[in-house]
Amino acid sequence: MGIDKDTGEPILLVSRAKLRDEDCVALYLIGKFIASELKLVDSPSATYIEIADKMGIDKAIVAARLSDMKKKGYVRSSNRGQWEIIFPRISDVLDEVRQRLGMS
Repeated sequence: MGIDKDTGEPILLVSRAKLRDEDCVALYLIGKFIASELKLVDSPSATYIEIADKMGIDKAIVAARLSDMKKKGYVRSSNRGQWEIIFPRISDVLDEVRQRLGMS
């Protein structure tokens, strides 16, 4: 995952074809978290519509993956429909992605 230094927008650095939809959603939210920590964006959260648009995934699929990730304890949502990664779980998410990509 990379971060555009001008916009703070997360950028996938791995081929989208190698990633599952859940991986893309998680990596996008990790990117938002990092961009927020770097003060490149105001908030570490994103709506499912934003994630779908930026990752090129159907909105219904993003909503379903976020629901799955919430059950795993990887993400949380506010009442405003904003989703964010849960900081202590970032390493677990990255470990899963690396393992699926054969990088562990």
